[in-house]
Amino acid sequence: MSICTFLGKYILYLFNLLCLISSVCILSIAFIIYHKFYKWSNFVNTEITTTPILLLFIGLGLFLISAIGLCGVLRDSGCLLTLFSILLTIVLIGELILSGVVYHMRNEIETYALSQMNHTISTYNVTGHNTSTEAWNLIQSDMECCGVYGPNDWKPVIHSDNLPKSCCRAIPVNGSCTKIDSYQDGCFAKFETSVQENSQLLIWTAIGFALVQLFAVFLACCRKCSIHEEYETV
Repeated sequence: MSICTFLGKYILYLFNLLCLISSVCILSIAFIIYHKFYKWSNFVNTEITTTPILLLFIGLGLFLISAIGLCGVLRDSGCLLTLFSILLTIVLIGELILSGVVYHMRNEIETYALSQMNHTISTYNVTGHNTSTEAWNLIQSDMECCGVYGPNDWKPVIHSDNLPKSCCRAIPVNGSCTKIDSYQDGCFAKFETSVQENSQLLIWTAIGFALVQLFAVFLACCRKCSIHEEYETV
């Protein structure tokens, strides 16, 4: 085995380990995004809530593919390396498509969320609309926001100066949450920030992982050719 072949084998081994690590990172990112958007599940369409689940499957698939690649390198198996290259290319394309779709849809996601917020805020504390009430209480307390654009959004809904208790970090002694004590930021602004941050995280992570995976495919193909030449020499 020449020095170039030896180095090529162990560089491929290293990149397989990086793919294995990237699969764990994708699983972590899927969990983070799911946890963040779970709070907004009543205000976003199903496409955005299924994105973390798709990422989860991609991460699990990449983990298994990386394991196949490691076995192929350690056993010098051309068949396993070919299988690794094909499957990793499919996952790579899937990652880029998913990231591109989510990044492209971010404006539609925000528009849909704004529509849902305007619709559900009018049904707050209305009989038969417990889901809307619970969703607003959860969002406002967890995200530290109040109303769609701010506390003033509640006046035409509640018809008083009192706000939902979830609008206040701490309830005053009199038990009423008012504008003075409430969060001043609107929930839609918080949602916009969350979408922008997560879409950028998704697209740049996908590009970074894609470069690693693409190089791993290239090395696997080179190693397969090297193994084939070694067998022909023998």
